[in-house]
Amino acid sequence: MNNILIRRAIKSDIPIVSKLATELIDSVKNSGGMAKDVLSENSRNALTNPNSYILVAETEGKVIGFISFMTRKTIIHSGPCGLIDELVVSKKYRRKEVGKELIKAAIEKCERLRCCEVEVSTESTNVNAREFYEHCGFEKTGLSNNNLCIAFCQIE
Repeated sequence: MNNILIRRAIKSDIPIVSKLATELIDSVKNSGGMAKDVLSENSRNALTNPNSYILVAETEGKVIGFISFMTRKTIIHSGPCGLIDELVVSKKYRRKEVGKELIKAAIEKCERLRCCEVEVSTESTNVNAREFYEHCGFEKTGLSNNNLCIAFCQIE
């Protein structure tokens, strides 16, 4: 898809980010711990946290997807690590490279922040998401005790 602008989210994006996050919650089989009533507040907090990032994909002035991630310092890594928390693309724009562009932008931001790696997890039963992340260069590294598939992308 042409004409996709990836940019950092701003306060006025919170309603659409919350709407898209609702789509994600509705699509997840095991939504335990997820709550729609905290989406706006959590989004506002992410915008003010220096280690949290929300990037939005926009076309023709309309936000059509977002990715949220954070960076953190671990005990064993020489630099910070990135952790992708959510990636959502509006149903109408799926399978048009929007998600891939969001992943690419998040990884590029992590590279600029000198991250050693970027991690993402998804339900082991979410075959589409697993295939998508593998297509974006992530490698499956294992399963956690709650059947989440953990994948990482080493930054060179």
